[in-house]
Amino acid sequence: METLSILKDSHIDKSSYVPLYIQVRDIIKDLIKTGKLKAGDQIPSENELSSEFNISRMTVRQASQELLREGYITIRRGEGTFVNSVPHTQMLLKLEGFSSEMSKLGYRSHSRVLDIELVESNESYEMAYSGLGKAPDEPLVRIRRVRYVEDTPFAIETSFLSYNTGKGLMEPRMADDRSIYNYIEKDLHIRLSRADHVIQPSLAQAECAALLEIDEGSPILRLHGTTFSMTNKPIEYLEGIYRGDKYELKVVITK
Repeated sequence: METLSILKDSHIDKSSYVPLYIQVRDIIKDLIKTGKLKAGDQIPSENELSSEFNISRMTVRQASQELLREGYITIRRGEGTFVNSVPHTQMLLKLEGFSSEMSKLGYRSHSRVLDIELVESNESYEMAYSGLGKAPDEPLVRIRRVRYVEDTPFAIETSFLSYNTGKGLMEPRMADDRSIYNYIEKDLHIRLSRADHVIQPSLAQAECAALLEIDEGSPILRLHGTTFSMTNKPIEYLEGIYRGDKYELKVVITK
């Protein structure tokens, strides 16, 4: 099978304390996340994987059940096991636009702009005004979008920009798939450096559940925080709602 060739540099350690099925699961997950296995690609069969790694079929089956549970693969009766068209996506702690992140992972993504409006009071948006360091009577541009991967809604993101920064996205109205970060960096020549974000678990309320095509009360991740320029000036305040069944948060802690 042609797919087996991508396993030539993958190995499991039978002396490790990490269970063998977890090692196999992580090998397949890494191949998916790095784009070596793409959406729709067929996964090697249980027989092929057990032979390749010299392990039992039961161990491979355990790994497959983990991948199935986490949404990375789908099983088609009579056909085999395939990479899910919409697997989990990591929320990495780095400054990366949604479209760029999806492209690097090898997935087709697009956005839908729900609304763009001028906010002229901090009455309902105190956190945005505070995050951008703006006075209560200064106007802000608010942009709300639904983010899709392979035609499945993944997230709702609301960006707040100062009027001077965001006015170019109002007239003419920004296209659905225009990147705000590209606009800021390429059109306005403002280099972005870092983002201070808080991420919290929550449950989907009616409106966001409908937009994300999930049941009301489903688990979600809420994110909010400010993106800064190289000169430490606040540029964007972001509020994000991410599907809990499609996102995982990866944190690398070093000493």
